[in-house]
Amino acid sequence: MTGQNQGFAEAVARYRAELAAAVTRSRRAAAEARDQSANFRAENDDLAKRIGKSKVDPAERTDEDRRAAAEEWRRAQGLPVTEFPPDADRVAEPAEPEHAPRPDDDDDDEDFSQHSVLFRG
Repeated sequence: MTGQNQGFAEAVARYRAELAAAVTRSRRAAAEARDQSANFRAENDDLAKRIGKSKVDPAERTDEDRRAAAEEWRRAQGLPVTEFPPDADRVAEPAEPEHAPRPDDDDDDEDFSQHSVLFRG
């Protein structure tokens, strides 16, 4: 019977060692996940601060229903909700289109550059 007890004791010792190793791995994984989450949230906060100060093209605005739904979801998840200024304050003025200057049409046939030959008047 001593042999059976010794085998049982070894099995218990192996089980405890494996359990301790598993607990150590799980604690390490949890710590890494917390660090990763903290870094992710910090990056998101930085992006939100930058975006909050930038101007938005009128076509890229988020409609009020979606914005309200997103804020509600963040609050329900216990996440911080950044208050952005109203859309009217963030909309960029439409940019004037840039027109390339056209070459003068002076019918000077001595100019044989590729542009004037291909895109004549």
